[in-house]
Amino acid sequence: MMNNRKASSGLWFIPITFFIAFYFAAIPLPGRFEIARPDWVGLMIVFWVLVLPERFGILVSFGVGLLYDTLVGTPLGLYSVVFACLAYTILLLHVRLKMYPIAQQAMIIFLAIAITHLVAAWLKGAMMSTIAGQVHIWPALTSAICWPWVYGLTSLLKDKIRVQ
Repeated sequence: MMNNRKASSGLWFIPITFFIAFYFAAIPLPGRFEIARPDWVGLMIVFWVLVLPERFGILVSFGVGLLYDTLVGTPLGLYSVVFACLAYTILLLHVRLKMYPIAQQAMIIFLAIAITHLVAAWLKGAMMSTIAGQVHIWPALTSAICWPWVYGLTSLLKDKIRVQ
C-alpha cells in the first residue's frame, strides 16, 4: 500500500505542466509571431506519452483535447480527435523515439506536429463547411526548435519530483 502511494505521489505534476502549456497557448502574441506559436499542448502530450506511456495515453489526450477546444473556441471534439491521433502516433513510435538523440526526436516531433496541424485544418474545414484558411508550418517548426528545452526542463523536474 505504501509503495503505491509513493509511486503515484508525483502525478500531480502532469496537470501542472498542462496548466502551464494552456497558459502559454492562451498568451496573445504580437502581430506575425502569432502564426509561429509553438504547439505547447501538443509538446506536452508528446512528452508525457513518450515518458509515461503506461499512464498517459490516447484517452487522457482526448480529454486534454476537449479542454483545449474550450480554450481556443473550436467545435467540441476537434482537438480531442487530433490530440488522440497524436498520442496514438507517439505510442506507436515511443520505443524507437526514446533511443534517438534529441535532434532526431525534434525532427520526428516536427513531422508529428505538422501532420496534427494539417488534420486540424482539414477537420475545421469539414466541420465548419468553410475554408479553414492558410495552413502554416511555422508552429511545427517552432515546436521542433523548442522540443530540446521542453524535454530537458520537464524531464529534470519530473525526475526531481519523482513522477512515476
